[in-house]
Amino acid sequence: MNTVATLLNLACGRPALDDDDSHARRLQIVIGGLLAAIALASVWGLAAGCRVLPVAISNLYKLPMVVLLSTLGAVPAGLLAWKLTGAQYRATDLLANFTSGVLSGTLVLAVLSPILALYYHSSAWAGPMLALGSVFVALFVGSLIFVRGVGRRVGANWKSWSVVLPVVVTIVMQLATLLQLIAIASPILPEVTVFDGGLDRVVGGAVQQITH
Repeated sequence: MNTVATLLNLACGRPALDDDDSHARRLQIVIGGLLAAIALASVWGLAAGCRVLPVAISNLYKLPMVVLLSTLGAVPAGLLAWKLTGAQYRATDLLANFTSGVLSGTLVLAVLSPILALYYHSSAWAGPMLALGSVFVALFVGSLIFVRGVGRRVGANWKSWSVVLPVVVTIVMQLATLLQLIAIASPILPEVTVFDGGLDRVVGGAVQQITH
């Protein structure tokens, strides 16, 4: 029950770690939060593909894979930035708050899943718009919770490079990894979107808009 309460605190962006928590306890919280996040992501994946059964079924493993790999892909760069800047907080503080952000973002996706499924079955254009909109909201909320959690943990020193750089590097690396993983895992939505082609299609579309 203590672990469940800690995960709920993580999802809400509340402080979940104490200075006297052991290294094993901190890793348990990080792993538990990540497992909860990939389970919540699968709920959104099922709702997003509900209009086409094969897409919905494949999303049960595609979305957890995207969340898990994008999170793991961002961790090494974030920890390297943490190490190089000589940060005066523990690596597990960074990891736990990053997990908090990921969990919060997937919680947003799960909460919006019922209305997403409803609109996919009842509106030809509102379903896809709501699906993309919920992803952007989840990314914003997750990043905000991550930044807020680290800021609370370090207190008055949150503006220093040793705090800002690891956070920025972790977020940028996750977004970069996420973009390509979505392209690899597509189709995630029944419709074709600009994100199905990864960076090439996003940048190519932007360049085409500018040139025209």
